[in-house]
Amino acid sequence: MRVRIICMFFAALISVAGASPTQAGIEAVKGKKYTLTKKHGPWMVMVAVFSELPEELRNEGMNSEQAADELVYELRTKGIPAYTYRRDQKLESIDTTNRLNQVEKRQYKLDTEICVLAGNYSSIESEDSLGKRTLEWIKDYNPSCLNNTAVYRPIPGQSGPLGGAFLSVNPMLNPEEVKRRQRDPEIIRFNSKTEFSLLDNPGKYSVVVASFYGNSVTQVGGDSSSSKKELGRGGLDLAEFQAWQVMKALRERGMDAYVFHDRKKSIVTVGEFDSSNDPGVQTVFKTFTAQWKPDPATGQPKLLAESLVLSTQSGEQWLCTFDPKPKMIEVPYKH
Repeated sequence: MRVRIICMFFAALISVAGASPTQAGIEAVKGKKYTLTKKHGPWMVMVAVFSELPEELRNEGMNSEQAADELVYELRTKGIPAYTYRRDQKLESIDTTNRLNQVEKRQYKLDTEICVLAGNYSSIESEDSLGKRTLEWIKDYNPSCLNNTAVYRPIPGQSGPLGGAFLSVNPMLNPEEVKRRQRDPEIIRFNSKTEFSLLDNPGKYSVVVASFYGNSVTQVGGDSSSSKKELGRGGLDLAEFQAWQVMKALRERGMDAYVFHDRKKSIVTVGEFDSSNDPGVQTVFKTFTAQWKPDPATGQPKLLAESLVLSTQSGEQWLCTFDPKPKMIEVPYKH
């Protein structure tokens, strides 16, 4: 069955001579379906679009789905994460010859288009980004599975079978989802070596229970001259240390605690929830929300935040005050 390939490509890969810009741990199983989901991307490479020709124009050979699967498998053997995606039907004009040997344009409704997309990239801003380098590699790549002329028909002006590749976004995501999933490389760097990073949380939601801005830390039992300490980077080093200590302390108490660092603060979250309606969310809120308690100084009822006394490696004690109002957030994407 003859298949016409319309070369449009979502690209987010590497431009290097010879070896492909691979990613570690890319599975490649012959015959297995690798279909696109919202978890992939947000930036990708559109590698090819396979469209079935009308019945009267088909010859023997691979159909569109088989050709797409073969291309996905071949790219994966090169270490490139590739997927298939079914696109909505469209009208396509095709040149045909009538009984008088005259060329006519006819429109056909193409019921299915199978797209091949590759890559999972959070950003393409840098000229040397993995996405852009891989794109250039794909444009020069000549896949062996397309060498059969019954499957591939060259497009005029295109350097090769995949020469029309271009960078785009995961077609399953709306603009808001794309914006939310684009990761700042600096944020990735801040969290790349963090134990129990929120980026590794398997759930979709977690609850922020403590926030640290790092400018100071209150010691327990120290004199007034030593009640404040500051570290580098405007105190952010201290914020990271505080958050890490609190996360470890909560995990020692059996809680699924995580830590996350950005440009302004570090936070500690609790929970691995797939739904915002998970009963465990309310349990976390109840545990950490500020409560009305007798004020230690006056004995009068006062809304007091929960707290925890922790010790540094040097033996100094400091008081962690949890956020009075915990907040549920979506777990950020790592890729």
